[in-house]
Amino acid sequence: MEIEASGLGKTYDGETWAVRGLDLAIPSGSIFGLIGPNGAGKSTTLRMLATVMSPTEGAVRFDGAAPSEGDITALRRQIGFLGDGNPLYKHMTPAEYLRFFGQCFQMPSTELERSIGETLETFDLTGKRDTPTGSLSKGMRQRLLIARCLLHSPRLLILDEPADGLDPRGRSDLRKILLRTRERGVTVLVSSHILRELDDLCDRVAIIQGGELVVAGDVDDIINRYEVTRFVYQLRLLAGGELARERLQRHRALIEQTGVDDGLETITIQVQGDESLMADILADLVSAGVRVVTVSRLRSRLEDVYNRLSDNRVN
Repeated sequence: MEIEASGLGKTYDGETWAVRGLDLAIPSGSIFGLIGPNGAGKSTTLRMLATVMSPTEGAVRFDGAAPSEGDITALRRQIGFLGDGNPLYKHMTPAEYLRFFGQCFQMPSTELERSIGETLETFDLTGKRDTPTGSLSKGMRQRLLIARCLLHSPRLLILDEPADGLDPRGRSDLRKILLRTRERGVTVLVSSHILRELDDLCDRVAIIQGGELVVAGDVDDIINRYEVTRFVYQLRLLAGGELARERLQRHRALIEQTGVDDGLETITIQVQGDESLMADILADLVSAGVRVVTVSRLRSRLEDVYNRLSDNRVN
């Protein structure tokens, strides 16, 4: 499903605008990231795109057409939407919860039961199928909320901060699920404060502040436009810290800080260049005898773009 928003605006009190003059083009079958600090208007924007909130001004077109009042119900059956603050019914089991929403979408009984089983398996909840949701962990509850959005095989998936409450494994699994969802031709729109989650995941992004669009477009085009060539890495060393610092200076890598993590020496460096340069540095350190345990990129390229465009901070 292709989405186009033009001049989109929303005011709750008739004076202050949560969103104003927003133009977005979201290609069909893409993963689109919406970035911005708290209060930027992300949740309001997603609600309007999900048709659960009417814009004060502007319009949204789906596959080139603006829906009429009579089309809204049919359109909503093609959308999976996870907003902020979605409650679970704590006395329902995951299977009962999914069945309830499947019936709301008027899924045929046989198709619904099959989809419940597949969805629980996809989100690793089969073992909790008959457990009251009130006793599930926060991460499991979040996975169930996302599972509900995919139960009816939507053409458009809209997720507001979907990684909230997920542990590192859960975040990794979510990325895989979103990539598989895109492979099925579903358009995915996702917002997040944790920009490293969107780096290397989204095809296109939009950065908004104060309800207004700052920049939007293909991720690579935005990065190239703002010449983001600075990468930050953390090295964890088993031995050879002094030698590592000496070799890093030869490569003109800026040492931001040193420390200790779980008994291992750490060095955080800033590298001016592409990832191939970091590969060369790592090869040099290892050949010189530095015992490198791990190398992790700490700051995403999207975060660098964001920080160049704004004084506001995100994680």
